[in-house]
Amino acid sequence: MGRKAEKERSDCIAEEGPVYSRGRNFRACAELSARKYRLNILHLTRWDTWGHWLHPDDACNGYNFLPAMRSEILSALKLRAAKGKGIDLDRTRKNLLSSQALCFNLFIPLNKNKELASRLFKRLLRNNDAEITDDIILEYTPSNSIFGDQSAVGGVDCDALVIYQTSPRQRGLIVVETKYVETGFSICGFRRSYQKDPCPKRTFLNDDYSTCRYNTKKKYRYWDRTQASRLFNMDLIKSQPCPFGDSLWQLWTNMTLSFCLAEERDIEHFSYVIICPKQNTSLSNNGEVFRQFGHLIRDEKKNAFKVIFLEDIIENLLALSNDFPTTWIRDFQNRYHI
Repeated sequence: MGRKAEKERSDCIAEEGPVYSRGRNFRACAELSARKYRLNILHLTRWDTWGHWLHPDDACNGYNFLPAMRSEILSALKLRAAKGKGIDLDRTRKNLLSSQALCFNLFIPLNKNKELASRLFKRLLRNNDAEITDDIILEYTPSNSIFGDQSAVGGVDCDALVIYQTSPRQRGLIVVETKYVETGFSICGFRRSYQKDPCPKRTFLNDDYSTCRYNTKKKYRYWDRTQASRLFNMDLIKSQPCPFGDSLWQLWTNMTLSFCLAEERDIEHFSYVIICPKQNTSLSNNGEVFRQFGHLIRDEKKNAFKVIFLEDIIENLLALSNDFPTTWIRDFQNRYHI
């Protein structure tokens, strides 16, 4: 590379901002895309520490949200943050790779146009009867009576709660988890690195679940609710060391939450949906996490668990854009197509 080319490349990197991740992995590609988006689409030449972090002034003005609906999304975020736990306001406004920002950028526009939202979910879920009529709730925190695990900072919740109508007398419910650049799902709190006395990985579950510390130490109702849901093959789960200690923990509790919320509302159909980029293979260890989790679900309940790739959402939104000529769809593509 000649000196002129080296200088041009150096100037380009300087304009894009400092690089946190390098290489060809998804995280590094997403960061590069975010830096270019900030510079070339938003025309913002400032940053905060890293090139994919917005300058505080730009973050407070809502530049992490889709240009066509910036003020509405920012207002929705602030309104939800005022209600308490669940929102990391600083990160969500500043970090262009925030999964929470992705969630707001997708669901606030869909909530405003429920006909588009219905058409999109019909395509993604292959359910031609689904009509979204209720407001989509973001960062939904269930009542403590579900699992008994809610605190000021902790407890199982979901990124989005979608309720739809299938007929005049039947409804469905979707618990949604959004992931963007994460390299894994949340694990059992008793297996985390800070635990001085972590739960042994070879722990088998007995009939009364007293070997699970969530049951004996915390008195949480995870297993009680799991048993009632009849979602999982309990004989298979008990025949091996607890499968929910590591990467499957968040999937297990969120899917069980979908059953509990449907039962609480007397809703007939429920499902748990993960929205994530197909290219982010680190999240699921090349799909192995999803395969392991699906293996534990009873055959007649397997349709209650779905993975929807971000690329498919973009493709379907673009396909619907002729019928719904809204500017935010192109904004969403510019932001998240890598």
